[in-house]
Amino acid sequence: MEVYVGRQPIFDRHNEVFGYELLYRRSMNNFYEGVDGNQATRDLIYNAFFAMQIDDLTEGKVGFINFTDAMVRDLVPEILPKEQLIIEILENSVVDQDLIQACKSLKAKGYVLALDDFVLNPSFEPLLELVDIIKIEFPNVSFDTQRNLINKYKHKIRFLAERLETREEFNVALQMGYDYFQGFFFSKPVIYKQNDIGVLNTSILNIIHQLRTLDPDYVRIAHAVELDVGLSYKVIRLSNTISFGARYSIRSVHQALIRIGILELRRWFNVLLLKDLQQVENHELIKQALVRAHLMESLANHCGYKDQNLDYLLTGMFSSIDVLLSKPMEDVLIGMPLVDSVKAALMGEVNDLKRVLDFVKRYELMDINPETFAFPIGNIDLTTFHGLYIDALRWIKQMEL
Repeated sequence: MEVYVGRQPIFDRHNEVFGYELLYRRSMNNFYEGVDGNQATRDLIYNAFFAMQIDDLTEGKVGFINFTDAMVRDLVPEILPKEQLIIEILENSVVDQDLIQACKSLKAKGYVLALDDFVLNPSFEPLLELVDIIKIEFPNVSFDTQRNLINKYKHKIRFLAERLETREEFNVALQMGYDYFQGFFFSKPVIYKQNDIGVLNTSILNIIHQLRTLDPDYVRIAHAVELDVGLSYKVIRLSNTISFGARYSIRSVHQALIRIGILELRRWFNVLLLKDLQQVENHELIKQALVRAHLMESLANHCGYKDQNLDYLLTGMFSSIDVLLSKPMEDVLIGMPLVDSVKAALMGEVNDLKRVLDFVKRYELMDINPETFAFPIGNIDLTTFHGLYIDALRWIKQMEL
């Protein structure tokens, strides 16, 4: 599958590149092909940071990316490195206390904030105390208004003139006191194309990270799920199955999450993370990993390790993740919300998780002698082991959501 990113350079007062605006593109057509703003930003992040190399796109400079107010409230920018990002808050954002608090949180963590296509509006005044850059569409705002804004805030805010199309406009903007400049006068957006390779879904990864905290926030998780229509559908559908006591239908994501419960959500989102990589050519490998996951969890429960069953599940689930992503295991594990023992087992370090994983792999290859069968961590005989394996195969069919 081919993925696309548009980029347009942003220059400073010395005509040197300060950064690049990264633009959502879905083809080689050099214009915005309408799509939901949240989806456009998610696709852009995926393409720029995961399908491509961000440093190649920006040549080591910062990347300007538009975020909807909903994504800012959910602190979605936190999944990206602050050194490579400038967060653009859109002109149609609804400025409320939640948005202001989210901006304060991002600022405190070192992120740079910009207001995109800014037009003086009383509702945006609280943000003027937080943002670092204001972007103004130069041809569409009166010169007097622009001069007044720059003179009033130049001591604490930098200004960027957008849509400059002539040298005359650039010279006027320069004299007004603008710090940065962008437009067709310098360069039209250039589209970069690359074949996509498998990467982990950042939205699901972020949800998994929240689920691993001591006190997961259902409201924040619901907001993250609601940004993805397909994911919302799956969550509500799952909650309405008989296994979750569906005596009455649930209509909202928040209700669905509460019904499913934290422990099952942790298990289910880890499954989704893996299945999101599924293609025709790797279907069997993912199926094998999911069988391992359920089998190892069942084995842990059977042997009295219920407090660690999720660790056994994750070890089995991600046992082939390096092959699926075509990356070294050590690179894949960077940033993964896994405990040290799971990471150690996946890296080949011998512990109980690794012993069970190796035993399961041997069983898959029929490299187990029935006469000398000896499970490494508990008292399980061959008949019990085989029964748990059959249960895992049945579970896979139930997870085809």
